[in-house]
Amino acid sequence: MATPQRKVPTTSPYARPLYKWLDRLAPIGLALFMLTVFVDYSWWMVQSPARMMSWRGLIFFAIWIPTTLFYVIMAVKDIVQNWNSRWEFAGPKARNPLADTIGVQKADSQREFFRSVTGKRYDLTQRPFFRWLFHRRWYQFAAQLPNVIIFNIVIIAGLIGVVNPNRNFATVITWYVWFGVLFVLMIGVGRAWCLICPFSAQAEWVQRLGLFGKGKKLLTLGLKWPQKYSTLLISVFFFLGLTWAEEFYNIAGPGKPAFTSMLVAGIIIWDLFYALTFERRSFCHYGCPLNGVIGVVSAVAPFEGFRAKDRSLCKTCTTKECMKGSERSYGCGWYEYPGSMSSNFYCGLTGECFKGCPYENIGLAVHAPLKEAYQPRKKRFDVAIAVTLMMGALFFEVINATPQYAAFDTWLSQTTRWDVVAKLLDGQVSAYPNPLDYMGIILLWPLFGWGVARLGSLLSRGHIAARELLTRYAYGWIPLFGLGILARQLPKVLTNGPTIAQVISDPFGFGWNMLGTAHLHLYARNFAPDWILYVQLGLVVVGGAASMFVTQKITQLDFHGRPGARAINWLMQGVIVLQMGLLLALYFYIALVDPGHPLSPPF
Repeated sequence: MATPQRKVPTTSPYARPLYKWLDRLAPIGLALFMLTVFVDYSWWMVQSPARMMSWRGLIFFAIWIPTTLFYVIMAVKDIVQNWNSRWEFAGPKARNPLADTIGVQKADSQREFFRSVTGKRYDLTQRPFFRWLFHRRWYQFAAQLPNVIIFNIVIIAGLIGVVNPNRNFATVITWYVWFGVLFVLMIGVGRAWCLICPFSAQAEWVQRLGLFGKGKKLLTLGLKWPQKYSTLLISVFFFLGLTWAEEFYNIAGPGKPAFTSMLVAGIIIWDLFYALTFERRSFCHYGCPLNGVIGVVSAVAPFEGFRAKDRSLCKTCTTKECMKGSERSYGCGWYEYPGSMSSNFYCGLTGECFKGCPYENIGLAVHAPLKEAYQPRKKRFDVAIAVTLMMGALFFEVINATPQYAAFDTWLSQTTRWDVVAKLLDGQVSAYPNPLDYMGIILLWPLFGWGVARLGSLLSRGHIAARELLTRYAYGWIPLFGLGILARQLPKVLTNGPTIAQVISDPFGFGWNMLGTAHLHLYARNFAPDWILYVQLGLVVVGGAASMFVTQKITQLDFHGRPGARAINWLMQGVIVLQMGLLLALYFYIALVDPGHPLSPPF
């Protein structure tokens, strides 16, 4: 769709020499920050001679020194190579005259496909500060660095820290803080986690042999991901497998901190394998177990992601530097073309397309929430199946907290002799959860969705295929899933999250007091049970109402005037109400059967 031309300033108020020095000093400050953390942790370890000379000290320094030196050396290399670089562009290239004729015609011919850009939008890049920031090559590095340090400490803390999970930095920061914050970021900003992800950051730094500079050589085989395996379902099955392993080994129970350490290290190593084998961010696209969840839930967020301001100009651009890269950018690591994006599903907010566009034709807009769920004309069947599978995973997480499920799972494990296999795998004595009932519960939801779609097809007298109905209406489940899974994580976060104040000063449980907060006793457990259930129920109700709104909009935009549209809409609305009612009933029932408090959710 052709969009009105926007006046792009030819100069920036941030182009003065002061900001050129800021471009030099910001990376230096980030490198010094890395060194400060390294020295601080090393000093505290040296102050504990018994710890330093033990196997724990050897593991600490064996990981801590090489990784820090590697990052600092790469930072110094990038600083030297980019000392005189000018990252502020003089202004956009002249507009291609063909954009006003051929480009407009091509964009108008696809108006329906690009309807996701309609409505009120506020483009952040019209503000000089954001335009300046997104041009900086150190912009993403600055966002990633704190998380890289945090999760490298998680790996070390899990290996050498105390076994008590409530006193170990690895389990507290990962399962009491990060997992809850992750879903808040998804709902509020979309793929904000992908921007600051420490796993992809380290793999990408190794692949590019630099932290923020634009290098000429990449350390990778550069293989293309097989097109026939380009589906979101790969990521979703990784997520389901990881969720089962987390439950089986009680990693987030929380269980042994070493399991958390191995999980984080395993994801980084898996990501590094992808980076050294395939081009760009193939892991993020096809291998990350969180990709499906983040991509789906991001449709609730009010952020569009980076995409073209004027599509008619993109239609006549011959260089496509936003995708292919240039001397100042790597091109989109997610294989996305801003000129044809119709949802924020695969925008990792890295800003490479913004840096590379010679026409300054890339924007980052904010609009009303939920639009990304219903407005895109192109909806994908694999995304629909992914949504139903993840909804099944959400219901499993809630159902497995009931005593009836525990009894059934134990009986099934004894009957199938899974308990014997579980002991060999170093699982729990009860062998929970049995893979059969785990996948059985989850697979009920795709089957349920397909059955509803078949019924809807009958209501249309065969004019609308069941596949099309499932593909489009499954997007209506997204808000309920997003807020429902946030509600599931809320008790653990709110009741145990405050312990981060203790472990941040004593991350390994060695008796340190780095920030003076190690002896604070902050727990929400004393007051949270009185009201936390109502917060959970409120989130489910808001998610259900949002899903009903999205479902109504899908009917209006995708099925207006088609046979049986009104009856199908009522059917799909009923499905949302049914699922919302089940979640509300389950949360309330779990609170009632909890022995600790008549209205307290499980911890």
